[in-house]
Amino acid sequence: MKPELAAAAILLLFIHPAFAQASICIPPEEPFVPADDAAFGEYADLVAEDFERYFSEVRPYIACLDAARQDAFARAREVSAQHEAFWKRADEMGLTEEVAPDADPE
Repeated sequence: MKPELAAAAILLLFIHPAFAQASICIPPEEPFVPADDAAFGEYADLVAEDFERYFSEVRPYIACLDAARQDAFARAREVSAQHEAFWKRADEMGLTEEVAPDADPE
């Protein structure tokens, strides 16, 4: 593939609406558990609350990851259909050899 075409393809990937709408899944911060007994005893109630916060936040995080995975597969199916249509059209126009990726990149 010519460098200009490769650059254009990469640019289109980054400005495509599906890319712009991709979910950003941010994992919850993990609780800190003090190692020494004195701090553990002093902050046990806060650590317990932090664990509860973590577990309440990890469920939506996992749901976000699942949704992002489903979106990625759906988009991959769309791009695969476009890929198939591209090669069909290239073949119909007699361009298959001309547009085929080089086996040797040099």
